[in-house]
Parts: sequence; C-alpha cells; structure tokens
Amino acid sequence: MDNNNTIEGAMSTQQQQPNPNALSLQNSSHPFACVFHVLFKAGALFLYLFGGFFSHDSNGKLNGPKFIIVSVLSILLLAADFWVVKNITGRLLVGLRWWNQVDGDNTRWIFESKGIEGSSNKVDSTIFWAVLYATPVIWSVLLFWATIKLNFRWLLIVGTALSLSLANVYGYYKCSSDQKAKFEEMTQEYAQRGVMTAMRSNLFGMLLGAATGTNNNSSNTNQQAATTSLGASV
Repeated sequence: MDNNNTIEGAMSTQQQQPNPNALSLQNSSHPFACVFHVLFKAGALFLYLFGGFFSHDSNGKLNGPKFIIVSVLSILLLAADFWVVKNITGRLLVGLRWWNQVDGDNTRWIFESKGIEGSSNKVDSTIFWAVLYATPVIWSVLLFWATIKLNFRWLLIVGTALSLSLANVYGYYKCSSDQKAKFEEMTQEYAQRGVMTAMRSNLFGMLLGAATGTNNNSSNTNQQAATTSLGASV
C-alpha cells in the first residue's frame, strides 16, 4: 500500500512539473515581454480584420467618423508595437537593440548585441523571431487581398503595418549579423589565446628539460672527475 502511494505521488509530481523543452511562458525568462511582443500586433490585426463591423452603420454603409476612429486606433497600436519591439522586447528576449542617431545632416544607424553573454532563453528567442518574421508575411497577404478586393480605404493601415514591421525585421537582422560577427571574433580570440598558452607551456617545458639535462651532465662530469682524482691518489 505504501509503495502504491509512493508511485502515485511520484507520478503526480512528474505530471505537475512543466516540461523544460516545451514552448510555454512558464519556461520563459521574460513572460510579460513575450506577451507584449504579441499583444499590440494582435490588437491592430483584430481591428483591421473586424473593423468593418464597427465602421458601418445600420444600413451597411461606411460611416466616415467610425472608420477614422478605427484607422487611428489601428495606427496607434502599430506605432506602440513598433516602439515596444524596437526598445524593449528585443533587448529583453534576445539581447539585441537598434536605433538611429542624427548628427546634424547625417543619420547614423547603430546596431547593438550582447554577444556570447547575451545568450537568450530558448522560449524567448523562439517567440521573438517567429512573431517578428511572421508579422510582415501576414500583412503582405492582407495587402494583396485588399488590392484584389479594391479596399483602398484600408491600404493606409496595411501600408503602415508592413513598413513598420519590415523596419524592425531589417534592424534586428543587422543586429543578429553583428552578434554572429562578435561571436566569431571572440571564438577566434579564445582560440588564439589557447594556442599561445600551449606554445608557452611547450616552450617552458623544453627549457626546463634542457636545464635539467645540463644539470645532469654537469653532475655526471663532476662525479667522473672525482672518481678519477680518487683513483690517482690511491
């Protein structure tokens, strides 16, 4: 009876423990960042897909003020998503960040990465990159669909969403390339240090061996000389 209770307790404990390899927010290092990485995108997409129900009157005709409200809210959500992804979720989830700095008439683009020390959580990284790359794909399909159906009123929202999402994709692609370059540079540096350490160790060993051999030869010579002198005196 006690064995059965022990087995059942162990099985219940295993069932309660989350799978560390599962794509779940329980395994995320920054669950709130993951939520906000998706939240504003989902809100803008929801307003675009179902905004037609809110922007028409009871007769099925497009209501100008309601359409403007839906469009403005969608663009505000897209702008909020762009800012959050650019400044917060990229830094927290994958250790990357990008921005542009204006110096007079010149604009300088800056791409930052934490290198090896910024290795991110697997769940955070998967959610970040999957959502980042899927967003412009979805808006591209909606742009194509709106063009076919001649819904030119909604092209402003689609164009804004597509341009902002592509800007983030390009920025983080450059950051990721910079991170890979830093990783390769640090790997080469560590390899060079290892080679230099090995060479120094070998050189030190050779010098120590040579010194030991010289001392042994000197000792043998002294012993032979002492033996010869002893024999001569006898």
